Amino acid sequence: MSNELSPWVLAVAIVNFDLELGQSIEHIQPSTFVLTEQERLNICYLSFPDSNSGCSGDTRYHFRVKKEYSVAEARDPSSSHDGLYYYGYVFFRQVKGEQFKRGYFQKSLVLLSKKPYMNLYSEIVQVIAPQYFDSGQVAIEVALHNFASWGDIIPGKSYQVPLLGQVLSFHLPSLKEKAQPQPKEFPNHALAPKPLILRSVYESNLYSTLRPLLPHIGMLWELVLFGEPIVVFGSSPTETSALVQALVSLIAPLRYVNDYRPYFTIHDSEFQEFTSKTHAPSRVILGVTNPYFGKALQHFPHLIILDTDPDKHLKILNPKEHLNSSLKGKPGFYTRYKPYLVRDRQIKKLLRTDHQRPNEVEDLMLRRYLNELTHTLIIPLEQYTSSLMPLQKSINPFRQPPLLRPYVTEHFLSYLSETVLKVNVELKGHKGSWKDLYRRFLKSNNFEYWFTQKRLEANRRLELLHVQELGDCDIYSWMKDKHEVEIVDMLLWIRDRYEVLASHDNCIELKDHLKNHIKTLLSVIPPDLQTSLKPSFNLDQ
Repeated sequence: MSNELSPWVLAVAIVNFDLELGQSIEHIQPSTFVLTEQERLNICYLSFPDSNSGCSGDTRYHFRVKKEYSVAEARDPSSSHDGLYYYGYVFFRQVKGEQFKRGYFQKSLVLLSKKPYMNLYSEIVQVIAPQYFDSGQVAIEVALHNFASWGDIIPGKSYQVPLLGQVLSFHLPSLKEKAQPQPKEFPNHALAPKPLILRSVYESNLYSTLRPLLPHIGMLWELVLFGEPIVVFGSSPTETSALVQALVSLIAPLRYVNDYRPYFTIHDSEFQEFTSKTHAPSRVILGVTNPYFGKALQHFPHLIILDTDPDKHLKILNPKEHLNSSLKGKPGFYTRYKPYLVRDRQIKKLLRTDHQRPNEVEDLMLRRYLNELTHTLIIPLEQYTSSLMPLQKSINPFRQPPLLRPYVTEHFLSYLSETVLKVNVELKGHKGSWKDLYRRFLKSNNFEYWFTQKRLEANRRLELLHVQELGDCDIYSWMKDKHEVEIVDMLLWIRDRYEVLASHDNCIELKDHLKNHIKTLLSVIPPDLQTSLKPSFNLDQ
């Protein structure tokens, strides 16, 4: 079997707790999947809840762990994976019994993937792990064969796939989809099992997870937008991983590019880096459960201590009040941050308790609110970016294609006239100090990544427009008074432009124009030079 099981799964590991040896990977499949010793240690510790968390029975959660070496992988635009992390999806089982050493059976099934499809993989381990604990290794073997039949990962596609006698139905959203569509309905045979339909491959229910923090959702949106360091203290990795993942998703469809760890332990190889007080806190969102972190991470500016009552709203508290060295501190949201935007009526509707709405409706309302808030931020940025595009008439086919002009913060803020803000803000009801918010956002890593992608898209568009101008030009008029060396330079220039079109299937006519230019230019140079140059022109693409 290949080193990678399928695009969906890297490996499945069984992690055991032994009284003498501690945590260890008992089995991993495929056996050819390579982990460094430090990666194995990190995964082992992350695969078990802290002893103080009191997790008993079955516990599901996920973690995100850094690879020990840099892997040059192509970025997947549909996810937050950048090739430097593993995502681990854990099903931990703890059973008390006198027949077990130390009085407990403790073992975890861990699925490793490159993809942050938290809700999907949580359901997958929920299907696989109980069958593994009942029937052993055969359950994993069958699951691996199922994964191999799922095909490629294609954003925008709906799937109905087999898994250990069950059927999973889900949709992978693409970047262009503004809302999460329901999975496509497939015809179902009368004897076939009823499919398990997942409404989202990401968070299962954003509203339920964020409910304790709903009064401060706007503030959290700003903190995540700017990439501020945040610590989430909870009683179990299930709580922390769900909330950390929910925080990361607040600014969608913007991509959160800073580091985040849904569950983090004191044994992690990066523990010293994150807890060091010799430098400013890392721009990371950490989920922790160990009481030691109450003291070790006191220098972080924003701390969330979850309550045992998930329906209770957390209050804003001064960080000075958080002096305890344990998680027994008062639950609350410890921060001095003053938000730029004011709470609007849409959030007030979500906080009303005078009528009960289905949880799914509340979740949809919250997602719509956050999506509108982010789009309100993006629209002026998109408009200003469009104004940085050079005019098409400035494109000269015989010169280098122009590039998108640089983003200048003060120019953008000047562009944000009262009219622009009024149109984009008042219609949505999001009021506040938008210019100050933009000024800070433009310094963030999230903006830098967003603009880098926009610049790449714009420059690719300009390059294509440049090639179109070159294809439409009168090559005969150009070459009339040109010397041989100039014609050869132009041949090489057109060849490079032709190669730009190699990946564009819908540019057949334009490719033909460039081929004709190349043939015309080749025909006027000496035969010996033609012979030496022709092999470098691959005109069959």
